[in-house]
Amino acid sequence: MIDLFYTFFDTPLATDTWNSYLQNVPEEIQTQVIRFKRWQDRHSCLLGKILLREGLKKHGYPPDCLNNLSYSTYKRPFIDNSIDFNISHSGEYVMCAINTDGRVGIDIERKKPLNFAEFRNYMTPDEWDTMREAPDQSEYFYDLWTVKESVIKAEGKGLSIPLLDIHRVGDTANFNKNIWYIKKVAIDLNYSCHVVTNNITPEICVCKFMSNKEFLP
Repeated sequence: MIDLFYTFFDTPLATDTWNSYLQNVPEEIQTQVIRFKRWQDRHSCLLGKILLREGLKKHGYPPDCLNNLSYSTYKRPFIDNSIDFNISHSGEYVMCAINTDGRVGIDIERKKPLNFAEFRNYMTPDEWDTMREAPDQSEYFYDLWTVKESVIKAEGKGLSIPLLDIHRVGDTANFNKNIWYIKKVAIDLNYSCHVVTNNITPEICVCKFMSNKEFLP
């Protein structure tokens, strides 16, 4: 089972709420948050950690579980070997996927007008031709992009993985003999969001996080 927690913000949090969230994460995360110049980036960073903390608490971890975060060689955070998680944000949305049965990667992107030719080198010839023939090129591009980004994040090796080496085949994506199973998450028509996992039968439970610290199914 994959628990997917998300939140939406289009204005700054109330000062009391912001201070409460900030003071209840480790100092290392506080420093990371306040380094951002834009308030939107500060909110995305902090809310991602709040989603992670609240999600881990629902799985039995203590309120101070973020103090136990460790990082892989490629700077991917983890708690222990019994649970995996991944965070993504774009625009007004912040997402956190937590998986108790295998690895997980998530990516969300706000759809914006693009010059697709600038991304041709990141796509295989077949992908490029398919996009050009698609009824909605933007939909195809963003779906493909978020799948590939999700695989990169699930693999946990950062930018060392070329996007060209990730191939989507139906509801799966392949990289270096690893098979990743794809789930599309319909959150907002203006965004594309995908989750991948190495669990062959992924089920997703989606919960919205409100500023009053309650999850809504």
